[in-house]
Amino acid sequence: MESGSLFSLDLAHLGLHGHVDMRPTLLRVLTDLYVQKLTHTPDEERHYTELALRLLDGVDVPTRATVAARLAHHLSPPVRVIQRLAADLPDVAAPVRAHPLLQGNIEAEKLAPAVAMPVAEVEIDQQGEETAPAAEAPITIAADVASELNELFFAANANERRLILLNLEIVAPTPAGRVEFARDAAVGRRLEAAALARNREDFAQHLAQALQIPRAQARRIAGDDLGEPVVTAAKALNMSRDVVYRILLFINATIGHSVERVHALAALYDEMPPQAAEHMVAIWQALHKKERAAAPHRPLLWNDEARARARTATATVRRAPAAQRSSERRDVS
Repeated sequence: MESGSLFSLDLAHLGLHGHVDMRPTLLRVLTDLYVQKLTHTPDEERHYTELALRLLDGVDVPTRATVAARLAHHLSPPVRVIQRLAADLPDVAAPVRAHPLLQGNIEAEKLAPAVAMPVAEVEIDQQGEETAPAAEAPITIAADVASELNELFFAANANERRLILLNLEIVAPTPAGRVEFARDAAVGRRLEAAALARNREDFAQHLAQALQIPRAQARRIAGDDLGEPVVTAAKALNMSRDVVYRILLFINATIGHSVERVHALAALYDEMPPQAAEHMVAIWQALHKKERAAAPHRPLLWNDEARARARTATATVRRAPAAQRSSERRDVS
């Protein structure tokens, strides 16, 4: 996919959606996703550099400082980006000025090939023999990063959502199949049946089970009035375009009553890379970690506390007659 098609949106006018500028959050989250990989291909680095440089021109000092701090700890950050940050205000420049890539005034052109060096296809063990590369682990995303990007995505308008979805694959591309969830053709049939019956709760239940995401998040996807979350889930599940079209017509009346909107979402379904959809699913799955961290302690059984109180009361009642009988014996004697 060519860069021109991905950056055709005017980032200078991105997001004052509801009087909230979306650019700072977009830059922070995409940077978080970028630094989670140790190495990037030349295309990946070029795309992130282009996006980051354009966003840096329109974000505030705290955002630029945050990005600088995160890139400062990366072994191979984009040279042009850290050069831009190193020339910024002292609070922004301080973290990156000491980075090895900027030491000795080495020209960026000489650094670029080394920075973009991909991971070797084979490794050499201690005996000097070649070994096969280790299998890649499933995508893992920090809960706070996932929550921030999820909120950004749902707060965005249609154009902004398209930009986010496409840039997920640019900034943090992943091989297909790296996200763990049910890839069963029957899932599509169950989701379609629930949508045709206009049973949104049933739809959310099947979606949560299939994608292994929180039920509340599945309800949010099903109830979204713009439709991109449903399209993203359908793309990840590899549902047929016809099924997706019918789901869009029936799952939400706001979407289904606009033929133009349904056509636009179908076009997005065709355009979206499967890996981008899977990455968004990985973000949704990471919300489980945030839920567990925020959940208060509860007894194993719902009435454990009531049972404990009942046992205490019973023990008290049983001790009382025994004490009374002991007192009666003393009186008789």
